[in-house]
Amino acid sequence: MNVLYTYGMETSFFRFSISEDKQKLYRTQITAMLLSTFLLTMLLYIFRSPVAVFAEMRDHVEYVGWCAIIIGLDAMSALPYARLRKENRPRKYAFTKVAGIIVFVVTIVFLFSFGGRVAARDPGGAFATWYKYNWGLGFILFANILQSAVTLLLLFKEFKDYRPVFDAVIFKKVFFYGYPILIAGFAGQINDSLNRVMFLKLYPASDKESLSLLAYYTAALRLAILINLVIQAFRLAAEPFFFSIASEKSASGTYARIMKWFVILLTLMFLNVMLYLDIWKHFVNHEYWRALGVVPVLLLSYIFLGVYYNLTVWYKLTDKTRYGTYIMICGSLVTIIFNWLLIPTWGYYACAWGTLLCYGVMMFLSFFWGQKYYPIPYDVAGFFKYLGLMLLLFFINAGICKILSGTMLHLLSGTILFVVYLFYIYMQERQELRSFPVIGKWIK
Repeated sequence: MNVLYTYGMETSFFRFSISEDKQKLYRTQITAMLLSTFLLTMLLYIFRSPVAVFAEMRDHVEYVGWCAIIIGLDAMSALPYARLRKENRPRKYAFTKVAGIIVFVVTIVFLFSFGGRVAARDPGGAFATWYKYNWGLGFILFANILQSAVTLLLLFKEFKDYRPVFDAVIFKKVFFYGYPILIAGFAGQINDSLNRVMFLKLYPASDKESLSLLAYYTAALRLAILINLVIQAFRLAAEPFFFSIASEKSASGTYARIMKWFVILLTLMFLNVMLYLDIWKHFVNHEYWRALGVVPVLLLSYIFLGVYYNLTVWYKLTDKTRYGTYIMICGSLVTIIFNWLLIPTWGYYACAWGTLLCYGVMMFLSFFWGQKYYPIPYDVAGFFKYLGLMLLLFFINAGICKILSGTMLHLLSGTILFVVYLFYIYMQERQELRSFPVIGKWIK
């Protein structure tokens, strides 16, 4: 629903802010989103009963309405956040996000830890009644509402210059540019989560056992998510930057350089997790360590995903966003077919390998079409060198860990191999590293 509510407006804002009147564009988009958010929220509220039945929440139909409020508030924050990214104001972006998280956490802690005592003081009061009826899921949704409301309130200044303007010509451009991104967003959600849904349906075991095994896979995802966090941070900063330099002659060279260093960063993150897995694994319960075998597969799949996101610059700059839809749909088909065939025999390993194949196909298709319509001189050979050495060091370390026992020996071998990789980067990129701020003066 978040994808539907925003329908590609953020990327459209970055794209057309370089060719249209920025103020008129922003006001037109805000007006459109106010109307669409109101309409979609009302539809969700009106049809809350059938939605609740579908979501198996028959006892709490009102929660569908609460979810509609959360999604609506978040949707109205999307363009102000895009504006902050466009205007290079990361401090306010971070402050509002963190403030919302603090509100959420404080609300959750209060309700679960102290709410019962408050309710016990007046058992027949309104708070006690609300507390008892909404215990559990209701607390989480309520905290989400407060978080979204506070976040939107903190973004109030981004609405101060808003006037109800609707330029039909601008909106038409924005909509036809953004709707393929909407479809791609739906396909992306399928790629991210459908394998877990399919696992519960296809794995030949009881519901209880399937849920238990899925928990192992989810624990492995928590470790792999470290790379995904880097990717998300990169996307937030890179998308407006890519559009801002699009008209420069050196743009394609800059895109290639960014890709190279982004790949280097992702491979470093991969090795950081896998060479020091004896440390990272303690971030999940030891009962889930049996699923650590899928962590490298998931980490590699996120590297492919990160490269894919970097490659998407070509269809966003050339207004060929429909290709993003084609790529995502192909990825979804790979996810569905691979998991359908192999989950019954491979279990959650099929989910991991299916994710890797999906993102690999998406990466290849985006590169192939991108070089056709918007050639960028990527260092493909360098990419495979870094990726190949990363995998070689990983397998060497895995072999050492099988031969030698003991956490300290594992960490020692991991550190030696990590230093080897850093030295390789230094030797390959020494000339360019000299131009870097701060570290450049230490490079000889």
